[in-house]
Amino acid sequence: MGIRLVVIMIVLSISAGCAAKRPVLYPNELYRSTGPERAQQEIDDCLKRAEEANAQGRLADEVALKTGKSALVGGATGAVVGAISGSALRGGLIGAAAGGTVALVSSAMKGPEDSPVYRRFVELCLSEKGYQVLGWQ
Repeated sequence: MGIRLVVIMIVLSISAGCAAKRPVLYPNELYRSTGPERAQQEIDDCLKRAEEANAQGRLADEVALKTGKSALVGGATGAVVGAISGSALRGGLIGAAAGGTVALVSSAMKGPEDSPVYRRFVELCLSEKGYQVLGWQ
């Protein structure tokens, strides 16, 4: 039962982080005059510039801290579930492994577009080119 839960959590975590988000532009006069293909090229250029500027703002220490916290929470939750089902130690170990794994995989799967600084960089870049960002999807 415990191993299945770990596998399900990992699969859900990976599938949630797979889709890269992109800015959605308002079809203003510039967008209409240049067309969607040119607008997509401009988006690609701004995304590349943001990556080159390292505007992600994510540090390895943040990932390690999140992983550790999630392992502690998972361990405590697993111990409670294990105590109810008969083995607090086994449940705690499974919960800690699951929590840490999900946090680590989730952090690894997050793209730079999840950083507010990265998004703002791309939005300013597009604004300087005359485009208006409605949001991200």
